[in-house]
Amino acid sequence: MKDIKIQGMIFAALGVFIISFDALLIRLSNVDASIVSFYRGLFMGISMLILFRRSSLKSWTPKNKREFMNFAFVVSLSALGTCFFVFSVKYTAAANTVVLLATSSFFAAIFSFFLLKEKIKKQTFIAILVSFLGVFIVFGNSFSITGNLLGDMFGVALAITMGLELTLLRKYSHFPTMLIISFSGFIVALVMSFLGDKLFDISLETLLWLSLMGFIQIPMAMYFIFISTKYISSAEVSLFSTIETTMAPIWLWLFLSEIPPKMTLMGGSLVICAIFINALPSIIKKRNK
Repeated sequence: MKDIKIQGMIFAALGVFIISFDALLIRLSNVDASIVSFYRGLFMGISMLILFRRSSLKSWTPKNKREFMNFAFVVSLSALGTCFFVFSVKYTAAANTVVLLATSSFFAAIFSFFLLKEKIKKQTFIAILVSFLGVFIVFGNSFSITGNLLGDMFGVALAITMGLELTLLRKYSHFPTMLIISFSGFIVALVMSFLGDKLFDISLETLLWLSLMGFIQIPMAMYFIFISTKYISSAEVSLFSTIETTMAPIWLWLFLSEIPPKMTLMGGSLVICAIFINALPSIIKKRNK
């Protein structure tokens, strides 16, 4: 049993560690956000569809029109999340984006209260307050930095969108997650093919970074994270999300000398503390049983 849990933790750590390079790869691509979104969506759509076809499920069909509409809505949310992430990284400090993204699980708790009638636990309520304080610190600091406010608004929209998507995925747990990610990628690519400009006027180096992101990094990260959920609880998986919040700014500092704003570090610390406040009691309770 312990070996299985350790294996799950290793998979979760690997998945989140790999996804922590996301913001760096977007920066290295050095092109407009619409171009990044197009290729990220297209390559992600192809790679996740291949993974889905190689999985045990292989195919899936909605049972009725209502289920199709619910599935389409979740796919649309995932597509919006992809766009919000790319545009946020492009228009603000990447550290701001990952800090704001880390609050998505707390938005999920709020949506679950209203949509699934789930009670918010005491530690989760405290964690929400602490994390939102961190968000206000990050967001408030952007009023004094030219250009960051728009990116932070995309970051908040990303966290809210992801929170709603996580809630609906819990409600419709039978929906194939890999297929959702794949279809959302194709939708992003389709939309950006109309909105984007000079999509095919990119350098070989840019194409390399975008291919690395869409064909290798995202599929590998998602594969490890999906596997980890079979061995450890969602509370334990959420703890590993702090790896991205911590490591993404470090990669940007090491490779691009992008130094996170001091207020972002302060707000990020509060968000990481909030994740521990929310997850640890559930993990301790489960292990004491």
